[in-house]
Parts: sequence; C-alpha cells; structure tokens
Amino acid sequence: MSNARKLIAFMGGMLDEEKNTNFIHEIEKECTKQGYLILAFGFSETSFQKQDRNNCDLKLIEIAGQIDLCAIIMQLEFIKDEYLFEAIRNLARKKGIPLIVMERKIPGSICISMRYRDGFAEMVRHVINVHGCRKINMLAGPRGDRFSEERIEAYKEVLSENGIPLEPERIGYGDFWDRPARKAVRKFIKAGLVPEALVCANDAMAIAACDELQRLGYKVPGDLIVTGFDGIRSGLFNVPAISSAEPDYAGEAAQLFDLIRKYENDPEAEAGYDVDFVLRLRSSCGCSDHDDVWSPEEITTLSSGYSDVNWAVRSINRLVSKAATMDSMTELSDVIVDTLWLKDSDFIFAGVFSDIMSRETGRADSHDFTTLFRCENYGRTGIGVSYDQKDFIPGFDKLIANENLSVLLVRLLFTGDKTFGYVVEGSRTTSNRDIHRCEEFSMFLSTAINVVLTNRALVDIHHEVERISVSDYLTGIPNRRGFYSELKDIVEKTSNRGKWITAFSVDMDNLKHINDFYGHAQGDFAIKSMAEAIKNFSSRNGICARYGGDEFTCVLITDSPVDLPADTVRNRFDHVLLAKEEVRSKAYRITASIGSARAVIDEKLDIDRLLSEADEMMYKDKKQRKQSAGAGLPRNDRGDFD
Repeated sequence: MSNARKLIAFMGGMLDEEKNTNFIHEIEKECTKQGYLILAFGFSETSFQKQDRNNCDLKLIEIAGQIDLCAIIMQLEFIKDEYLFEAIRNLARKKGIPLIVMERKIPGSICISMRYRDGFAEMVRHVINVHGCRKINMLAGPRGDRFSEERIEAYKEVLSENGIPLEPERIGYGDFWDRPARKAVRKFIKAGLVPEALVCANDAMAIAACDELQRLGYKVPGDLIVTGFDGIRSGLFNVPAISSAEPDYAGEAAQLFDLIRKYENDPEAEAGYDVDFVLRLRSSCGCSDHDDVWSPEEITTLSSGYSDVNWAVRSINRLVSKAATMDSMTELSDVIVDTLWLKDSDFIFAGVFSDIMSRETGRADSHDFTTLFRCENYGRTGIGVSYDQKDFIPGFDKLIANENLSVLLVRLLFTGDKTFGYVVEGSRTTSNRDIHRCEEFSMFLSTAINVVLTNRALVDIHHEVERISVSDYLTGIPNRRGFYSELKDIVEKTSNRGKWITAFSVDMDNLKHINDFYGHAQGDFAIKSMAEAIKNFSSRNGICARYGGDEFTCVLITDSPVDLPADTVRNRFDHVLLAKEEVRSKAYRITASIGSARAVIDEKLDIDRLLSEADEMMYKDKKQRKQSAGAGLPRNDRGDFD
C-alpha cells in the first residue's frame, strides 16, 4: 500500500515502560514536525516457538510486513528472544529499508546506544565529589543482566579512581523492581552496612529504597542519601524527589530522524549514535533543583491520570463481568463500546480472525480478518467489515492522511498460546497514560474475547451432550429418550388435536445371524441401513427412533386414518434399501417384521398403550413370516428369524 505520509515502525516489548513511553512521545513530536507517522508495535515477550497462528509475536511482525514502511526502530532492551530479533531484521532487509537498533551494536544496522555506563558513573562521582561520601552501597539489577553489569562496572571504576576500596558485600541485587530492592535494603541494615550513599541502578529501586529506609527509621537525605538512574517521572513525585540521570530523549529523537533521512532505502546502512544522560539533582541526595517544584500542569496531569486509572479499572471490571455471561462476539463488541473509554480516543480499532466472527456474520469468510469494532471521530463504524491482512486496517490510506493522528499503537490480542487479532489506537498527542491504557485495554479485551469463545465452546459442548443424550450413537436418529421427548411435543401441539397418529413397531430380522456369520461390522451396516429406510419412510410427516439392538419405532401424523399393511411398509423399506448397490451386493438380506396401531390425538390418547399394540402386531407378523418362510429356506442362507 502507498501512503500519504512516510511511516516508521517502532518495535519493542513493554511499551508502557516509562523509558519507552518517553521515547515514543519525543518521536511523535518529531513526526508531527517532519511529516511522518510512527506505528509502535508492542510485543508480548511471553510467546513460545510453537503457537497457533504461527506464533503470537511473529504474527505481529507478519502484519507489520504488509505496511509500506520507510524505517524500523527496534528497542532490544525489551526484546529478549533472538528469533524475534532475526525476524525483524529480515523484515527490514526484505523491504529494503534501514534498521535502527537501540541498545546493541549489530552489524548491518544503525545503532543508537545510551551511555548508561558514563551516565551512571557521573551519578556515583556526584555523591563522592559533591557530597563527600566514601561508604557507598549499590542496588544493582538482576545478576548477569547486561545493563545491570555495565552499571556495576561503572560503580567499581569510580570507586577505584577515587581510591575507595571495593567491598563486594556493599553490592545488593534489587532486580530493577520494588520487592527485591526492599529486601536488599533490609539485608544491608541487618549486616550493619549502613552507607552514606545508596546508588541505585534505576529509579524504581531508589523509590522503594527511600520508602523502606524511612520505614526503618532512617532519614533521607538526613542520615544517608539515595540516588536513582533513568529519570522516570514517578521519581519526581516521590518524597523526597529522587536525584537521577535521564537520557536526552529529545536529542535522540532529532538525531534518529537525521539518520533515517540520510540512509533511506539502504537496508545495509551502518552508523552509530550515542545518547548522553543529564543529571537531575533533587532532594534525595540533598541537592535542590527547580525540577523539584511541580507545575500546575504537572499536578493536573497526575490527578487526571489517577482518575483515569480508577475509571478504567471500573470499566474493565464491567467488561469482564459482562463477558462472563456472553457467547456472542457481536454482543461483546456492543459492550466494549458502551463500557470502555473508546469515545475519548481519536481512533481505536480491533480486528479479529474472520473464523472467530463467521458464526455471527453468517458467512464463510474468505478474508483474513473481520472488524470487531471501530471508533473514529467519536462515532462507531465498520462493524463486521471483512478485510485481508495486506490491508492492515480498512481505509488505511485515508486514515494516515488524517493530520490529527501522529502515532498508532499496535498490540496483539492473545491469551497464552491463542491469538485472536490485534488492536490499533491512534491520537495526535499521546501521553504516557494513553500508552498504559492501550496496554491495559488490549490485555483485558484479549481476556474478554477468550471468555466469550470459551463460553461459546461450552454452549456447543452442552448442545452436543444434549444431542447425544437424545440420539442413537450408531444411526444418528433419536433414541428412546429423544423419541418420547419429540412425541410429547407433537401430541401436545394444539394444531395436531383431532389428527391421527399411527405407530409402527419395527424389528429387524436375522441380526444375530448377520453378526455371527458376517461379523459385527456387517451387523452395524445392516442396522444403519434399516435406520435410513425407516427415517425416509417417516421423514415427511413423522418421527422415528432406534430403541436399541434391532428394535425401531416410528409414528406418522395424518389428517385421516392410515392403513398400511406390514408388507406394504416392507416394500417401501426395500425401495430405499435396494436402491443402494452396497446393500444389493450383500450375501444377506436386510428385512424386518412390522406391526402398527393407530388412534386419534385427543385427551384420551395413551401413547404407551398405542406402542404396545404396535408391538403386539409386530410379533404377530414375525411369527407368521417365520412359519411361512422357515420350511423352504436353508438356515445357512437366511438364518432363523430373531
């Protein structure tokens, strides 16, 4: 597809991580200024090599491959699986566009690296040179993690250049998140390793450490100072505000567009650019900075974000609770639009595999996807529209010409190893909360779809169990239970009052002989053939059933009395049976003894008595036929009547 604006794909995991949201926000600003549109693809990083739909995350790359991109940006800090990296690199080569790799130097690509080591070293130097600290503990990330190990080396290097002996026990591992960081802080305190400064490898651990230290009775920065790293917004909102170092995202975004323009249409381009960190010195280390003071706009944004979270939680709870009672995707689509925040989005779209919707659309769709819902310009349109994967979104060319959109967030809909489709959300000015919300929405929509499909499967199973409970397993016609259920409905139907009901009792001849001499497979064939003949006989104005073994019954409902002798009914059965070559070719014949009884459908009708009378007539027919046929037929040809 050709586009009015040039498109750039950003591919990474955990798009709602603040580092990614900050970067996407700065890229979006540059897109607006320079006439580009960014599509941010969020990978699950929970997928396995063998999944339905050819792997969840690979399906997302396949979808991206249908779009006319001019460059791909890959955030490797959040893409751990090598096969995903290779798939993205192959996509860039196939499309003949430059690949910009963040956080790793890869031959044949443009590499943008943040100077983590240098930035972290500057923070350690700050606590030594400005605050005079000598006892410095460190909270690192996971053991063996490349980004964590790099910051540990920077810590060791700065200690060495300042003549401070390394004490390995002063390095704790907080795994880049809250609980392990708190545990590591308690371990320091218990071991008597209270530092003058605690330098943390990210802000999340610094926030947790400050809170845990204050809970244990230590004042920050009065008793010791704490610093973070990476400059997340929540560090500013903490008390005390966290001293940190943050990347120059704006400079990084501007440089990235220079590289894209320079190396456009060159999939083998090699270049490099390093992003510097800027120290943000705040209260947690005893410094003061104007950034410590919140602007009215920041306070409003924070308050609005909390309100939005509360509203989103309530809306999602309504969605999931309603989905728990549904087995209809169309109904789910209505509930989504009614319960969630779609009305506040500039554009939001969800497409699911067409086979998921085919039952509801009433057609066997040859297209890849069907629109589950589409909200645009505060209106809902396009529900049930089918389209192919190559189209990405119906009317995509027109969509990207819309200057009100500068970013599209793309997220797969999946649970476990099951993929359902994808969500696309777009706006002009995307906040961190918008990206969080897209992640939340896709996750809970995936859950809701899975619940609906599970309910649908349960309904199908229930119907199948119900069908099996009233059907004969071998012939497919009703069993005794099913027969009585249908017959009850027939005789109780007002329009049938005054009509005649004729019951037929049918008992196959020689089934034991067929089983004994030709095998049970042939016996089953004979039973199924007889069932087909009886079904044909009663199909126009009656019902039939197999009671079990060689016993069958059927009834006809007619306006006037029916008098069909047993031989006449047998001839009708033969007409169906002998029309088949496979029946005619058998060494045995498929025949039956037949009896009938009739009555008027009224309040005096006794169904059991009527069927009993038909049985009596059937036994009479069997006896007469056995007597007349027995003397002239060799046993090995026909056998005895059963």
